[in-house]
Amino acid sequence: MRFYFAASILVFSFATYAQESKRQMSPLDQAYVTAMQTKQEAVFYNAFLNATIFIATANAPLQEKTKRAGEQDTISPIIVESEGTKYIMLFDSEERLLSWAKREVGFAAIPGHAIVEMMSPEFHWALNVGTEHVKTFVPDEIRWLKQNLGQAKEERVPAGTQVLIGAPAKIPAGLVESLKKNLSSRNREVKAAYLGQVVYVRDGEKPHLALVLEVVTKDKTAISGISKDLAIATKGYLGEGEYIDIMASDENGTAVEIKKAVKPFYVKKWWK
Repeated sequence: MRFYFAASILVFSFATYAQESKRQMSPLDQAYVTAMQTKQEAVFYNAFLNATIFIATANAPLQEKTKRAGEQDTISPIIVESEGTKYIMLFDSEERLLSWAKREVGFAAIPGHAIVEMMSPEFHWALNVGTEHVKTFVPDEIRWLKQNLGQAKEERVPAGTQVLIGAPAKIPAGLVESLKKNLSSRNREVKAAYLGQVVYVRDGEKPHLALVLEVVTKDKTAISGISKDLAIATKGYLGEGEYIDIMASDENGTAVEIKKAVKPFYVKKWWK
């Protein structure tokens, strides 16, 4: 069984079996425990969508490679059957995957939201088997995730609209840290990122955040994939009715003015 998916950072690799060295809780474990204790499932789902997930694959590459996947790229996950139910095995670290496999195994590492987009709900998912915090996703739950993942909406501002630009009056707690973590681990085409505040002067409009990205690529598909991934990184941090604009710096317009108004909160080290 092969699965196709849209532009996301994809790591193909293989590794040799090694015992999991520590039984420490991972960030995804912690989110799962919090969700169970507080009955706030969104805490776990948001963490899963934003996490890098490791999938055991039937084929192992000759060497590790990192690429931004296109629509025609595929992976062939290992399917495990137990008591008549077929599972795709997911892990939140390479170490946990290898501890489960107990042998050399190929794997792909992709964002959780990309798994939701690409994987068919005909299979169950088993997350972190062999740990104290195993999570099983059932088909109805996977369908619900697909329906509620949300899509970025493109908005065109009419010519002549007055735009007020400045530093954010307030930045939600944890938002910058989430964006930095995403940018430093994935989306390495981004060399700098700025967070500003924008108001389009028109009826009913309120101030909202705007994320400006300096990227080293002109590939629109790649930029779209980066924007989608960063939009997922904001989930759980914005309040009801709030949203964030995400735009690539194109040396003109609103993006350039935001870069003039604020300092970057993230700069890729080798661009300093």
